[in-house]
Amino acid sequence: MKLTQQLLFEIAKGNLQNGDQLPSIRNLAAETNLNLHTVHKSYKELQKKGIIDIKPNSKAIVIKSAEAKSLDLQQISIKVEQIMCEAYVLSINEHQLQQMLHENLHKYYSEC
Repeated sequence: MKLTQQLLFEIAKGNLQNGDQLPSIRNLAAETNLNLHTVHKSYKELQKKGIIDIKPNSKAIVIKSAEAKSLDLQQISIKVEQIMCEAYVLSINEHQLQQMLHENLHKYYSEC
């Protein structure tokens, strides 16, 4: 799974909370056996989304606010509604859609 998604998942689960420091890019790259550039790119992506703050010569800090999480939930809700509309247009019934969702949820959460 992509590092950015893993970090987002840890924040969503509450394992990383506001004010928590993330490992340095070098340390996280060593822990995960990832390239320094990959970790740096993930941190920058999270910073751009307003989820972490990175100050020069210091570690990244989780800054995701409750308001921002609420906004994210609204965006996800809109995406789910779009998927439901597409499924309806494609004549995918409720049971089939639930099965797809269940399979993907199981796959996603078992990987994390």
